[in-house]
Amino acid sequence: MLPYELCCECGVGDVDTDGICDDEDNCTDPSASNYRDTLNGYCAWPHLNCSPIDFDGWTYRVVPIGDQCWFAENLQTSVYANGDLIPADLSDSEWTSTTAGATAVYGEDSSICDHSNTVPGIDACDEVQSLAEYGQLYNWYAVDDGRGLCPSGWHVPTDGEWTELEDYITFQGFLGTEGAALKSTTGWYNSGNGTDSFGFSALPGGYRTEDDGGFTLTGLGGAWWSSSLIGGDAWASILDWFNPYLYGDSLNTRFGFSVRCLKD
Repeated sequence: MLPYELCCECGVGDVDTDGICDDEDNCTDPSASNYRDTLNGYCAWPHLNCSPIDFDGWTYRVVPIGDQCWFAENLQTSVYANGDLIPADLSDSEWTSTTAGATAVYGEDSSICDHSNTVPGIDACDEVQSLAEYGQLYNWYAVDDGRGLCPSGWHVPTDGEWTELEDYITFQGFLGTEGAALKSTTGWYNSGNGTDSFGFSALPGGYRTEDDGGFTLTGLGGAWWSSSLIGGDAWASILDWFNPYLYGDSLNTRFGFSVRCLKD
């Protein structure tokens, strides 16, 4: 559990030093106006109502981080929020040419699947194992579809909301190690595991490529779409096994990346 000093918004008379309040208003006192309760071992404003949610036959774990409530696992829905099916089982050539929303499971029916960096115990090119471990991959057209990729009351975060997450983690004393704080404590190649300090539990689910439709980089890295379009590309947040950073990049909208939902 994070210490209350890191969960507390400084109130009147408090002094914020390196993200830590001197706590003159006693943030651990539930009667205090700036008190933060804990949920699942993490800190949250009570008004967030950050509770697990059912969607398309799956109950998603969630986690409060700062003033945001995030899915604590990757989206794996095969339908939009209105119940319409998301096109799936696209061939490699179909994946690289479509401009409609589409989803895929790492390793499904593809002649191009990278086994080389699969973490021991997980054969990511086995789509059953991959779905259970990493969820589904989506092109950005599915993210941008007006029917909604996330359940009602949730949305795919903007680039600005990803930045808000990163800034909050930085403020908690993780400058330069924001990515390590978000990574799961297992599942990353060559001891690239993180500390999972906020319960985000990011796993290296790899991606489906935009140029040949193949699957690559499980164990090595993960990428998560934002809803923000940058020119003709879209912005994604990226984690790698070999560094502790969280970074963003504008990438081709035909890539298949993971998705995390954020509460409205």
